[in-house]
Amino acid sequence: MNPFSFKHTWRILVIDDNEAIHADFRKILANRRPSDELAGDEEAIFGKPKMEGIQDTFEIDCALQGRAGCDMAAAALADSKPYHLAFVDMRMPPGWDGVQTIEKLWAIDPTLHVVICSAYSDYSWERIIGTLGTTDRLLILKKPFDELEVCQIATALTAKWLATEQAKMRLAEMEQLVQLRTAELKQAALVDRLTGLPNRELLNDRLSQLIHHTRRDPTRKFAVLFLDFDRFKVVNDSLGHSVGDMLLIAIADRLHHATRGSDTVASLGTAARLGGDEFIVVLDQLRDYHDAARVTERLLETLRAPYNLKGHVVRTTASVGITTSAIPYNNPDEMIRDADTAMYRAKAAGKARYMLFDQKMHEDAVHRLTIEDDLRQALELNQLFLNYQPIVSLSNSAPVGFEALVRWQHPQRGLISPLEFIGLAEEIGVIVPLGYWVLSTACRQLADWRKRRPEFRDVSISVNLSRKQLAAPDLVERVAQTLAETGIRPSDLKLEITESAIMENPEEAVRVLGQIRALGVELHMDDFGTGYSSLSCLHRFPISGLKIDRAFVEDVQIRRDAAALIKAIVNLAHDLGIHVVAEGLEMPAQVAFLQALDCDLGQGFRFAKPLSAEAAEAYFMASTALAVSA
Repeated sequence: MNPFSFKHTWRILVIDDNEAIHADFRKILANRRPSDELAGDEEAIFGKPKMEGIQDTFEIDCALQGRAGCDMAAAALADSKPYHLAFVDMRMPPGWDGVQTIEKLWAIDPTLHVVICSAYSDYSWERIIGTLGTTDRLLILKKPFDELEVCQIATALTAKWLATEQAKMRLAEMEQLVQLRTAELKQAALVDRLTGLPNRELLNDRLSQLIHHTRRDPTRKFAVLFLDFDRFKVVNDSLGHSVGDMLLIAIADRLHHATRGSDTVASLGTAARLGGDEFIVVLDQLRDYHDAARVTERLLETLRAPYNLKGHVVRTTASVGITTSAIPYNNPDEMIRDADTAMYRAKAAGKARYMLFDQKMHEDAVHRLTIEDDLRQALELNQLFLNYQPIVSLSNSAPVGFEALVRWQHPQRGLISPLEFIGLAEEIGVIVPLGYWVLSTACRQLADWRKRRPEFRDVSISVNLSRKQLAAPDLVERVAQTLAETGIRPSDLKLEITESAIMENPEEAVRVLGQIRALGVELHMDDFGTGYSSLSCLHRFPISGLKIDRAFVEDVQIRRDAAALIKAIVNLAHDLGIHVVAEGLEMPAQVAFLQALDCDLGQGFRFAKPLSAEAAEAYFMASTALAVSA
């Protein structure tokens, strides 16, 4: 029976050992509607008026003893036609009394409402409550009873039963809805919102299962592919993030279709998105580990095909790193880490290709991680120091300045080359404090030389400026502060910056470099000639000097075009009022060639290697004395 139907037939059970009482209940309740005068009572009790068109009727069943009544209640419940209300006599010898009967009835159907009918009782109300408990499903009706009183009780308790069941059904519906929404949220938490692919959490769960299965069955083989797209940033920057999102969705679709179903070498494939343009493909049940490379080649070919996005034809390639379960991994993070390492090797090798992870990569990755940690502490532990390489006048080989070059003396690894740690310092974000330390230390050293040696009065100090320093908001302030603290003249400080660093954000570079030049500090362009817009830099930026890259100097003796290019650079710079430094000078012929071009300054092993502060001071004093005697 649907409790929400508009036509209610209320099933009432009367348990009384007097058949005359049965007849009285049938006479009062059977085949009649509750009186309309009860509507007010119903509204007062349930808070809303009865709806028009609802027809309530009572269906009466009777039993002479409690056991028979309980049998009828059990049968009705089994037939899905439960009784809604029971009128139970208190004394029904020789069987169960009313309290015993009610206990049995509630054991059968806990939702049943009960009215105790009795002229007198062997139980006090306190004893009844003590046995049956305090409940709103129990009332007492004293005999003899009034017909209207019976109707009111029957109407009120059956309506209460309906309200209770409705509330239960609404609660059940709410619980079902909560369970549904919870399941949806759990699903959403495991799926990438943009592409619909599994996200990292679901991927980790999948990989954890595979690692566990492989430990139990060493013959099971699987591989992890880490994909990173080579031109995705270009797409975002040129066509906008909406087109970039469309590209990610299209890539995910291709990966999904390329990995679903069975494969000739991999029975199962799963594609997932880590974030950005990074995707993972898991190949399970490989026949052989080398087959992972065959699948990767097909994926690369699939991904290489052009994408049509809002009328834009976009072509992109992927770099892929592969690792397999041949390595006994402990957790998913280790697998993803090694596949990521192999992917970066693929990018370094030229992109649009794949690379298999090997133990050498792992050792390199561990070494790099260790170096990163050590580099973060190197400044605090005073492991960094400066060497100073002389810059000489090519007209008389007399030193006119020094370039400050940072060195790292590692307590276990010894002297670490700047080629190994300067780029790393930029990547991990310590290059800015490192650069400020170099600037401050170099300027203090020049101030110390001048304090003790009057011969150093016209010597300059050159300090390299990284691209991240150029972007630091406090750069100009720090340069001015260093000059004030050390007391050296602004013109004695020369900041060297590469062309690539300037061109990364040329508008901002113009502003910042202009402020530095306004302090009186000279700006030199380092590695001149290696960029794609060198000539434009000379008139766009406040450059007062430039360094010819060592690559040109090395080839000057064997390549005529290198010699011609150096000659053109020197002539152009002099026409613009910019002095020129040639770096990497090692051979006498190189020096002679540059002297013939009237190149201003030179730097290289031909004159001196980078020296400690004490050795640099001694070199300068000896060179000065030699120049004076000559």
